[in-house]
Formats: sequence, C-alpha cells, structure tokens
Amino acid sequence: MKLRLLIALFTITTVLSAQGIVFEHTPWKDVMSKAKEEGKAMFVDSYATWCGPCKRMSKNVFTKSEVGDFFNENFINLKLDMEKEDGVSFGHKYPVSAYPTLYFLAGDGEIIHKEKGGKSVEKLLKLGELVLRKYDTSGQYVEAYEAGERNYNLVYNYVKALNKSGKPSLKISNEYIRSKPDITEDQRLLFLLEAAIESDSKLFAEVIENKKKIKELVDRETFVKKITNATNATVVKAVEYEVPSLLDEAIEAYKETVGNDKLSILKMKRYYHENTGGRSELLDLSKKQFKEVKKDEAELGKLLLELKQYEKNGQFQELIEEANKHLVKLNNNDINIVNYCKFLVSLEKTDQAIEIVEKRRRELEKKEVKSVSLDRFLKYLQSK
Repeated sequence: MKLRLLIALFTITTVLSAQGIVFEHTPWKDVMSKAKEEGKAMFVDSYATWCGPCKRMSKNVFTKSEVGDFFNENFINLKLDMEKEDGVSFGHKYPVSAYPTLYFLAGDGEIIHKEKGGKSVEKLLKLGELVLRKYDTSGQYVEAYEAGERNYNLVYNYVKALNKSGKPSLKISNEYIRSKPDITEDQRLLFLLEAAIESDSKLFAEVIENKKKIKELVDRETFVKKITNATNATVVKAVEYEVPSLLDEAIEAYKETVGNDKLSILKMKRYYHENTGGRSELLDLSKKQFKEVKKDEAELGKLLLELKQYEKNGQFQELIEEANKHLVKLNNNDINIVNYCKFLVSLEKTDQAIEIVEKRRRELEKKEVKSVSLDRFLKYLQSK
C-alpha cells in the first residue's frame, strides 16, 4: 500500500521531466546489457505495426508524462516490432503469440513478468508497481551481510536494492553510518544520499548539512530525484498517520535542498488534503495549481487526470471545465477535444460540445484532413 501511494505521489510531483516513455534504439541484447549494468529491469513492448491496441498504447499511454516519469525512473525501455529482424530474434527466446505482449526482464534475461494485451495509463502504472515488488535483488546481499561483511560496495548495493524493492532499509543504513566505517568522505556522502529515503530522518538531516558537497558529486537530476523521493515518502507518512506537521516538515526539507518550487509544493499539499478528506482545501489548492500550469500542456493534462474523479462534484465542475477549455487551446487534438466535449455533455451542454466539434472539423477540412474519430463522435453527440 505504501509503495502504491509513493508511486501515485511521484507521478504528480516531478520537477524535471514532462515526456512519455523514453525507448532505447539499440538491439535488444544491448538494451539488456544496459539494464544489467544499471541494476534495473527491462521493459519490452512487443508489438506489430498493424495491431490496433498497440497503436493506441503508443499514442495514448506511452506518451503520457506520468507514465514516462515512472517507467524512465525504474526501467530500461524498448519497443520491438516483432516482424523485423531484432524483434524476430527476440521472439526466438521470448515467444509472443498476441499483440501487444509486455515483457519485464531482469538484466540476466530472467522473465520477471509477462502480460498480453493493451493497457490504460492506470493499469500500466499498476503493472509497473507489481513488477517492482517482484524484482527484488536484495537477496543476493543478505548472506554476506548477515555473516558480518561490511565493505562499502556490499552495504551500498544492499541498501539500494532494498530501496528499489520498497523494503525497509533505514535500520541497516543508520547502523552502518553509526559504525563510522573506514570509507572516503565522498563515499559517505553518496551513501547518505541513497540511504536518506525519508526527509523526517537523521540521515536526511545530514544530507541537508552536506548538500553543497553532495551536489558536486552527482548531477542535478539525480539529486532532485532522490530529494523528491524522500520528501514524497514523508508526505505519504503524513497521510497514513494524518499528521500535518510531517507535511510541513517535508515541504521545508524540499525548500532547503531543492528550493522554493511553487508547483511541487502545491502538489504535495494537494496530495495530503486529497487523501485526508480536506475537500475545501483541495479545491482551493487545485485552483492555485491550475493558475500555475494553465500554459503548460503536460502539467495541465496531469491536473485534469487527477481531477477526473471529481467530475460529478458540483464544487469542482467549473474548474474542470475551464481547465479542459485551456487544454484544447494549447493543443486541439482529437483526444483533448473529445474529453472536453464529453465533460460538457455531462453538464448538459451538448449543443456547446457540437459547436466545438463542428468548428474543429471545418478547420480540418480547410487543410484537407479527415478525422474519422471526430466524425463518429459528432454523430454520437447529434444523437443525444
């Protein structure tokens, strides 16, 4: 449950990326080698160019920023056309009988999970969560650790593996740091950054104290991701125990290490109130977030996805309508128009929805472009 909450918060608290899944463009064996080198699982979308569900996933799921944030962080990703040479080679070892087939593989080639059929954004993220739970590499370090081995690489990799699989690691990390191991200062700082998985911890306090030195050892993206994960974990604790002071502590920790990023802090507050029943606070924070992101297509799309569950709530409907209208202004593609008009229909504004679709069809006709999906949708609207 805690891992699921962390994943949900991670997908709405990103400060660096706003793209979908980044797929590798090298042979599958090279991608597997990269996965092994980085200690990550390999995600393979096995598809065919004529497959309808494959096309829909490529267009509507893999391109979503929340999917990209999660999969780019946790997996090495590859798309394989199973009718081309590299796909055929892959299929000899990993058979595919239906499209799409989604493979999750360990760096040594072991199958972690295999699933057939297209997935929605929500279902793909849940599948990724399942794979992270199954892909636990911490066991390879247990015997040596319990036998008393404490060399730096073993403990660091053990803690890293525990963190990746969502298992407790703070006790091991604290004991290691308290033992004052014979390691370099750079090693100690890198260990702190990996070990400080919650911002309300002594380990994180040391990260704050040494933030300038740590920033010299890692790139900004790595630093921000680690800090974000730690502050998110404390926000999740704030929700689980309904302790608002933990939320405040997480926000202050974020400010001290990353900076006063208004959007990220708004998201933390929204997440807390959404999951502790603070509806009036949630609406106010959602309005503030909309003002921050209304010119950013990716972030506005995320906000609308989060607000979807409140579409029947009269207090939220004006905000959701305005946000949909702005998203269409930013990008009037078929998906955004259809989603906006479906919401208008739910508000009994079908005539307005028809006007929007007809206007878009006229624009496309001038460009001699035909949209089958909009034509079908217009017929649906006219039948209402």
